Amino acid sequence: MFEIVDEEGSRSWLSQQDRQTRIWFVARMALRSFPAAIGDAPFDERNTLRLLHHLLISTVGSIDLRAAKNSAKLAFGTVGYKGSAQQIHNDQLLLASPYPSQGKVLYGDQQPSKNSIRTESGENVIGNAITWAIEIGEPQRDVGFGGGYWELAWLAGSKHASKLATADVASPREWPPLWGAGRRPAYILDDYTNLNELFDSDPSVWGFWQRWFEAIHDGVPLPWELSRLVALTLSDQDWQSGAAHVAREIEKIEALFAVRQSLSDLATDRAETAADNRLGIGGNNPPVEFEWPTAVQRSHTIAWTAVDEIEQQTQAKKPDKSLIKAALEKLIQALRICLRWAGKKADLAVDETIKWGIRATGGYFLLNSIKFQALIEAVKNWIAILP
Repeated sequence: MFEIVDEEGSRSWLSQQDRQTRIWFVARMALRSFPAAIGDAPFDERNTLRLLHHLLISTVGSIDLRAAKNSAKLAFGTVGYKGSAQQIHNDQLLLASPYPSQGKVLYGDQQPSKNSIRTESGENVIGNAITWAIEIGEPQRDVGFGGGYWELAWLAGSKHASKLATADVASPREWPPLWGAGRRPAYILDDYTNLNELFDSDPSVWGFWQRWFEAIHDGVPLPWELSRLVALTLSDQDWQSGAAHVAREIEKIEALFAVRQSLSDLATDRAETAADNRLGIGGNNPPVEFEWPTAVQRSHTIAWTAVDEIEQQTQAKKPDKSLIKAALEKLIQALRICLRWAGKKADLAVDETIKWGIRATGGYFLLNSIKFQALIEAVKNWIAILP
């Protein structure tokens, strides 16, 4: 196991990794630094949004480099590689140290005070994370920045920094809880108190970011495709319009994402259903012939046509609300007919469908009504926020 005990060890490990792994490492360090970076109340809303923007782009970059580079990465002005906070703030550290005559710096258990180097250290690693993600200032062969190790040591203590960095490099590109299985270090508890105060100050503005951050914090990130979609959809103008505007735009993105997820679930089943209906078990159709009434067959076709129409609108630059409403109504009415008939025939049709593994027509809709209901609810929510 590669053990990291200082910034030099961090640089050594990073120098042996590909770019995406480096971005993943510094993104995790940046996320740990975020609660310190926002400072105390009253919070600077624009700066907080800037930090969240940088965290979003860097975490997306750890999954998809192209998405990070194609996002609105300069929404808050230019960003530049700054290197280690050790290099940048050395003079300030010496002045703040209780041992200035001995040339010692704040490190290990000597934590920087709030509203000073502490906030700047958190901001520094977040700024470096986005520069790595969008390919600014990182040498290809040598790594002059320890990926946030120094900052974490200042913020959480050297023992915690070593333990967390060592755990990270043992499982590259994975996303376990940010602070491991144990508790958060005592040094950063006040930072999290401030963070919770920020999130609670206006849930309509910070609600998504709270869910996004806490999911990563707990080791169960929100779907990466959602983060990717947010990064690629929001423009420079969106970000510059403020946190409340960004929250409204993300609400639209989440609604669209939910519809696409439901459609994806149905598409998988649809392909399997088509294969089952063609081949049956072992390539043979079951001995029991199902009598599907014409109305049910027609409703089956209408339902899938409506699904296709909804999917087409999810890909449109400007979805047509009236077309989505019409498709949703067709889907609901068609499903009612299929489910009403399938319910009456449950003893025969559904039992045989289960027996032979053929999820056909009315039987399919009865067995999978939850997935269709999920799509219906997702589309309703999407319609509600469309202009």
